[in-house]
Amino acid sequence: MGIIGGAVVSIGMLDISAVEYYNQTKSSLNLAHFGVGVFKSAVFGVLVSVAGCLRGMQCGRSSSAVGDAATSAVVTGIIFIIVSDAVMTVIFTIIGI
Repeated sequence: MGIIGGAVVSIGMLDISAVEYYNQTKSSLNLAHFGVGVFKSAVFGVLVSVAGCLRGMQCGRSSSAVGDAATSAVVTGIIFIIVSDAVMTVIFTIIGI
């Protein structure tokens, strides 16, 4: 989706031809980038599910506690994603991907 969004902006607003955008995108991407994206999305999915389960198990028995737990799960999931993305970015940069 990011590549498609970049194409829309490049072609529509920056007056870059579709062929030029395609060629530049093709030359700058490889299979490792795809693998990193799939790996990161799997890690993010696990972290979001862990955050939801963690906060759900800590939830109280009232209806307001459910709302508080849901809000807390969202915040915890966002923090997990930001921290893990930063760590993975550093690791992938060090190993050269």
